[in-house]
Amino acid sequence: MTVGEAGSGSSSSFGGGTSFTVAGGVGSVSWTMAEIVESSGTLARTAQLMQPLIDRLASERRWLGAAAAGDFNFPGDTLEAMVFAEWRCGAVSSRIENLARKAGQAAANYAAAEANNANAAMAATRLAALGQGLLAWRAGPLAPVAAGMDLLNWLEAAKRQGLRDATEAALNNGGAYAAGTLGPGVVVLYLLAQLRRRDTGPAGSAPAFMLRKSFDRAGMVRPGKLSVRPVPAQEWDPDAAGQWPAGHAVSLDGQPWAMDATFEATLGGSNDAYGYPPGSIGVIRLQRPDGSNAWVVHLPGTEDWGALDSTNPFDMEGNLEGLTTAQRVQFQQQEVLVQELIKAALQSAGAIAGEDVLLTGHSGGGIHAAAAAASPAFLADVNVKMVVIAGSPARNMAVGDGIAVLELENEDDLVTAADFGPPAPNKNWVTVTSHRPPVAGGALEVVGQAHSLENYMADAAELDGSGDPALQASKETLRNILGVPAGGAAAGAAIAGTKWVFQGRDNNKARAKPGPPPVRGRDFSPGAR
Repeated sequence: MTVGEAGSGSSSSFGGGTSFTVAGGVGSVSWTMAEIVESSGTLARTAQLMQPLIDRLASERRWLGAAAAGDFNFPGDTLEAMVFAEWRCGAVSSRIENLARKAGQAAANYAAAEANNANAAMAATRLAALGQGLLAWRAGPLAPVAAGMDLLNWLEAAKRQGLRDATEAALNNGGAYAAGTLGPGVVVLYLLAQLRRRDTGPAGSAPAFMLRKSFDRAGMVRPGKLSVRPVPAQEWDPDAAGQWPAGHAVSLDGQPWAMDATFEATLGGSNDAYGYPPGSIGVIRLQRPDGSNAWVVHLPGTEDWGALDSTNPFDMEGNLEGLTTAQRVQFQQQEVLVQELIKAALQSAGAIAGEDVLLTGHSGGGIHAAAAAASPAFLADVNVKMVVIAGSPARNMAVGDGIAVLELENEDDLVTAADFGPPAPNKNWVTVTSHRPPVAGGALEVVGQAHSLENYMADAAELDGSGDPALQASKETLRNILGVPAGGAAAGAAIAGTKWVFQGRDNNKARAKPGPPPVRGRDFSPGAR
């Protein structure tokens, strides 16, 4: 048992030497509390539905009483039975209503207690870090040595609990430690600043907000202007590339495609997206047995690391747009280009409003998938039913209860630490942390392997065979969306569909400083054609 969500997490191994910790979803405390809240609502409605019956009994009792007035031969037992039935129904309704109120209050009390516990635990760890920093300050000239020893202790903790958790702790407590190293005066100021009650939930969204604000003010990014291009199959499908000779007209029709109803296959689509022209996403239409369509959108991760504001929507500017979706009206860029790309791609492929959509993504693509599922403006146009992401810092995305989320992380994945902590306990958000056996090599190799999408796909393949209740529910949700009937096609059976690829381009990128004149010859840049 690995503790998570107040003891609701579970740890298990499905073979291959990798163990997993599952938090949230069916079987978790948050799921149980959500069931209690739903039950309280059902009870309250039941009490309301009894009211017409009580009113009818009262009306009949008054009519019968008036009819029997002065008639000494009328059987009094009948009238007494009517009075008793009216009183009994009223009492039952009152008790049901009281039970519903207590159940709802119990869930609210639990949520408040969990929030208080989270704040208390966070305050305790920050105070400990503050004290540790103050000890380093007291070392005087040996303060750098003391700080170095603390760094070594952090590295040892990272080996024990994983780089992700250790880095999240450092991000959350680093400010307190730094304040301690500056002496008692700064410590007092820090403590005064902590008197205001803080919510631990959105802690990770503040750095992204401030970073994007600074870029806005410095003019390092410009509001984007999106253009979308259907990508001919010859550019992304090796099988289609050989169907037309050179000089033949390109085909923009969708290609026949098949997709498995598995976690591995959903992430595999995002892995394929890395091989498309830069800034491209995959769109698959699946026709379900009832004749309706389901849509799957595969997003790649960050593709352009060379420029803050490039022509590729999947750049650092795009990541910040996704991380600050909830605050986007406070920036010059009012739209999230990747979200606009998804909507335009679905519309071009023929999607109709209201049809079910599944979003998948890795790393930065997972940020965009979760951000889209948390955006009311996006959901007004796209009916997102499920999100499957891997290696993404998506904790601060407020995805609603009606959308299922399966998030894969690894204990050494530093990228997933950028959201400052695990997602809040949620009945619809399942987080799976993999504990893979150590890999040979240095720290860079460990970090790279931890974030590798291929390794996450291997994790997903093992999770496809899991019997964990939360994962079983996620698998059932996936199968329902893709149109695999329960007890029908075998788990993982391929589903026939049609696939398109669409490329997005930001035509209003920030202007770079003049550089050396271009070298004559062929352009080998990533965006060249």
